[in-house]
Amino acid sequence: MSLPNEGTTIEVAANGDTEANVTSETIEGNDEGAVTVAVTVPETAELPAGSSIVVTPLYTLDEAEANTRATSRAAESVMLIGTSVACTDANATLSSPIELAYDVDAEVAQSITAQKYVNGQWVDAEYTVEGGQVIVFADQFTSYTLLFGADVTSSSTSTPLAFEQDLWDNLYGSGDMTVGSASFTYHIGTEITSSGTSRITAYLIEILARIAGAGVTTATGTYPINVTLPVGTALHVAGTQQVTTLTVSALNRSVSGRQYGDVAVVTTSYNRNHNGGTSDN
Repeated sequence: MSLPNEGTTIEVAANGDTEANVTSETIEGNDEGAVTVAVTVPETAELPAGSSIVVTPLYTLDEAEANTRATSRAAESVMLIGTSVACTDANATLSSPIELAYDVDAEVAQSITAQKYVNGQWVDAEYTVEGGQVIVFADQFTSYTLLFGADVTSSSTSTPLAFEQDLWDNLYGSGDMTVGSASFTYHIGTEITSSGTSRITAYLIEILARIAGAGVTTATGTYPINVTLPVGTALHVAGTQQVTTLTVSALNRSVSGRQYGDVAVVTTSYNRNHNGGTSDN
């Protein structure tokens, strides 16, 4: 899944603090999963005249790292939301931190830790929790993340493919039968089977969608067979598609989704006496 990464430009006030709100995007129908961050640029930050702050929501650690042009990989973590903080003046530094006040569920706020990306590594960022707000003190221009104590588990199974025709019977025909191909339908993508009945479950849905995507399409596939069945033989085709069930859990809530994967097709031929048959993958 790919969400918009357009930054919000905040013009720094000539006098006094500068304040603005930036809200994250969500997948369709999951508005409760949005996180609003109230940005406060203090006058004491002493930014150059005419400069602006650009605040961009980040949805994966990959985005956070790429945004700071770093090359090393952060440790595996579940990210609730991230924020890139940049200045239009490339030489600007901060005399006082910019406050990033994330409005999240109060229960979630107690399970959050904050980090920032510095010199190619994730390190702890200074933050505080006030009710349902996690306030991060951004003391430099880089990426910041809220890490959430969630678990991700998976299990795999398979589901049968639906063929337009799955049997070619020439057991009692009068001549050779040519079989060219078999058409079947399968799924592409991930179907999230849970709904966001609370802010917490809505957050978990967003995390799941970033891991595996959100949305399923049905496609038609063609399996080449290209055989000739002499009289007295038949051919049957069958197949399966791999399905991985992903579950994201935290704070005694969980959401699940089905991610559709590879397909496998098997053809089996047999004769009138049902012996000497062959099968192909």
